Amino acid sequence: MAIQSIVANIAAYSAQGNIGNASDKAAASISRLSSGSRINQASDDVAGLAVGTALRTQVTTLRTALQNAAQGSSLLQVADGALGQIIDILQRQKAIAVQASSGQLTDANRSLLNQEFTALAAEVDRLAMGTNFNGVNLLAGGLGNKTRQVTTNALAATAALVSPSLQAANSGVAAASTTPIQAFGTSDAAAPGASRAYALANAGTLQLVDASGAVLANGAYDAVDASIYGQFSNFEFSNVNYGAAGVGSATLTATLNGVQYSGNVISNATTASAILTNGNTRIQLALGAAVFTDAGSTELARNSIDNIFSTTIIARASTVQGVNFEGTRLDGAVGIAATGNASLRLTANGPVDISNFEFVGSTNAANSNTLSVQINGQTFTATGVFDSIAAGSIAFVDSGKVQSLQIDVTGIASNITNIRTSLTDRAAFISALNQGFSRAGGGLNFALGTTTTESIRIQFGTATTNAIYNGNSLDVNTANNAQVASSILDGALTKVVSLRADVGALQSRFDFASNAIQSSIENQDAARGTFLDTDVSSESTAYASAQVQLQAGISVLAQANQLPQNLLKLLQ
Repeated sequence: MAIQSIVANIAAYSAQGNIGNASDKAAASISRLSSGSRINQASDDVAGLAVGTALRTQVTTLRTALQNAAQGSSLLQVADGALGQIIDILQRQKAIAVQASSGQLTDANRSLLNQEFTALAAEVDRLAMGTNFNGVNLLAGGLGNKTRQVTTNALAATAALVSPSLQAANSGVAAASTTPIQAFGTSDAAAPGASRAYALANAGTLQLVDASGAVLANGAYDAVDASIYGQFSNFEFSNVNYGAAGVGSATLTATLNGVQYSGNVISNATTASAILTNGNTRIQLALGAAVFTDAGSTELARNSIDNIFSTTIIARASTVQGVNFEGTRLDGAVGIAATGNASLRLTANGPVDISNFEFVGSTNAANSNTLSVQINGQTFTATGVFDSIAAGSIAFVDSGKVQSLQIDVTGIASNITNIRTSLTDRAAFISALNQGFSRAGGGLNFALGTTTTESIRIQFGTATTNAIYNGNSLDVNTANNAQVASSILDGALTKVVSLRADVGALQSRFDFASNAIQSSIENQDAARGTFLDTDVSSESTAYASAQVQLQAGISVLAQANQLPQNLLKLLQ
């Protein structure tokens, strides 16, 4: 390029540009070498950043999954150790039972043996109830009996009997209704548990309505706030407008299960009603004659409402998922279409613990059996249960006959002939109930992958004496009792060994899952590294090259800056 001007030094400009490029390259290399990351800003490699970030997320998630697998294995080791101890105890009990059944012993001798026998049974229960991992009970139903309630639009108060084959008709359970949330008045003249879902004109009735005041159809049930259950409290009037002839108005507030609802009361001389709202939930109450003529009538009205609704209990109906009687004497039971094998009507919401079905007793009369079950620590009882267990339903109710559990065994492969007179049938029936419900619910899911579907579910049955003894109370006080105990202990040992085998199978799964996760972490982290990590060898070479270019550029720029001085010689 010819030198024609002392103003424009094109050669210097070119050198400056090359110096800038070399400087940028050197700076980029320094950034990559010092950070260890090949991509330090999105513009470095947009596609590589997207793929590498996705792989990094996968690897981070898998590392957490590996920790979850380790926790699952630890949980199973705790359960396995306790089950091993229970097996040892059962074997000792079996030896005592065999010894006590021998004819050379007296009942006094057997009584001494029975002291150890019963103490060992208590130790089995202590181990079963006390074995836990991070607060989760492992062997007393904590991994099998936590059932999940699922609301169903078509489901109502399902405690009504649909067949008399399993239970007498006079069980005192409230009749079915098409209203899936029901109110029950405990202080009525009606029998406890009688439904209060009458026409709205009757004082004390309760209905759920929409914004227009129309009663909600079953199809809208799922949208109802989950706080609608339990009992009202704290009724208060405010903003009272007194009127002649009983025509007045006021604001009514009330608390239901810790949630406050409020609404306007519209009154005439004989009746009043209110729609209490909270958000999109609206509860319509028929209040009777709430007259607002003066302060005294207002307080009388408040007391009247309190008397009517403070003893009104709102219960929710739902199905119980996962009840499975496969492999038991109730095998084949499919229940009924709307609710399956089991449904609940409870005055609470959330997870439900259903456990410890027991045969309480019976009279000598036919079809007079009584059963019980523990639901969230409360005893529910079924009376008038028929001797023969065939297709049909049985309802367990609480002491107030408001809450209930209904079990339907329609479809069972063969009848259970007589639970009143046959110990074998009774034990098989109680065992089937305990096993079927021990399989219900979610158990514990351990996430072992990058999606919600990649998990292992830990769920196994109960090791309490009630469950493994099939609801029987064992002793060795007599030779006959010792023989019965020996037979039942054989079954108990089989059950606990089966439980331990379940634990062992799960341990094996977790071991293989851990190995697979570790391998996946290694491979995906290597793939991530090719996108995001600095190749130190090649980047060092690039940095050295950039440094050479930078130094050469600086040297050449110095020479280029001297070129215009040659033009000055023409002026001399």
